[in-house]
Amino acid sequence: MNTYYELLKYIKSLFESDVRINSVVTGDFEQWKRDEFSIVHINVIDTPFLGTANTSVIQFNVEINVLDIRDVNKEEFKDKFWFNDNRQDIWNETLSILNLARNKVIKDVDADITIQSATSAERITYAYMNGLDGWSQTWTVEVPDNFTSVCC
Repeated sequence: MNTYYELLKYIKSLFESDVRINSVVTGDFEQWKRDEFSIVHINVIDTPFLGTANTSVIQFNVEINVLDIRDVNKEEFKDKFWFNDNRQDIWNETLSILNLARNKVIKDVDADITIQSATSAERITYAYMNGLDGWSQTWTVEVPDNFTSVCC
């Protein structure tokens, strides 16, 4: 069974095809927080097994974080709406990246990966105490399990 690998490769290539992304990572985020930004962090949360004796589907809940590093302007802070940094720009750009990727998966008729649902995107600010901002969303995806066979 290589369904898990195929899912990770698909999502990784999906975000790597976006020129606005510099790094796509998975695993413990602490080891990657020094990478070049913008960054996508992929985390497979859990995987319920679905299907019957004739069909086997694996469902994955995948958390996607799209983040960029905040650039603070050293000039005097005057605007309480726009702040003194680029966080509004980051939220706009990272939300666009996340939405585009989700739409690509939905429209990709050749892929065996189907998004069943997606949570509301949650805004991230001051992530990991190092000035990262962006969005997080969990996708529930289904992948056919074509590689597992049961021998009697």
